[in-house]
Amino acid sequence: MNKHLERMEVYPMFIELSLHLGNIQTLLTQNKILYVDKKLTSTDDELVLNDLKVRDIPVLDDEEVIEYQKILKNSQPQLHDYFNFAKSIWSIVYDSIDVVVKRNKNNLQSKSGFFSYKTPEILYVWQYTTRKVYKTKNQTKTSLKLIFKGQQDNLTIPEIISTFSKTYEKNNEVSYPIFEVFCNDIFPLEQTLVPIFKRKILSYVNQNVTITRKLIS
Repeated sequence: MNKHLERMEVYPMFIELSLHLGNIQTLLTQNKILYVDKKLTSTDDELVLNDLKVRDIPVLDDEEVIEYQKILKNSQPQLHDYFNFAKSIWSIVYDSIDVVVKRNKNNLQSKSGFFSYKTPEILYVWQYTTRKVYKTKNQTKTSLKLIFKGQQDNLTIPEIISTFSKTYEKNNEVSYPIFEVFCNDIFPLEQTLVPIFKRKILSYVNQNVTITRKLIS
């Protein structure tokens, strides 16, 4: 964890830290293990409430119970410190990101859209898609797909999207919102910027959709 934090790499460690901290709290308060079956296969993986599961701890004798409680009490503050440090890096990065809607601002309620980020050398364009989690009421997950990485040349972002998105015509993606994000490129792209780009855009979308609904009602 120290090495990741020194390099300002937040994901997927931040999710793992949150899970471990929640697990220790559950062990201390309920004597149960909090866990997930799924593996975190990418830096952008998300956990929703439906992923969390609980099981009983193994049967322990008196001596093991004392040692078990001692381990929990010693490890909780250490994990909490790591979590707070990772959270502070997360907040610094999140606050340093600017999000600008470049096209289709009136269609922010769409479950899919695009965003671009440009370094001095390379342009990146991703598509985000939000879907409901199967067999849940109000839980969603948002996935990202990198559709372009390279030199922009004389192409506009909409031209790049229409050229490189394989589902552009099929899904009428000309109506999808297009964002541009700006941030200092001192932070790692895959482990920090991209996951937080996504969360910043989703926060922007949710706030604007909520305001629009209130104005209409």
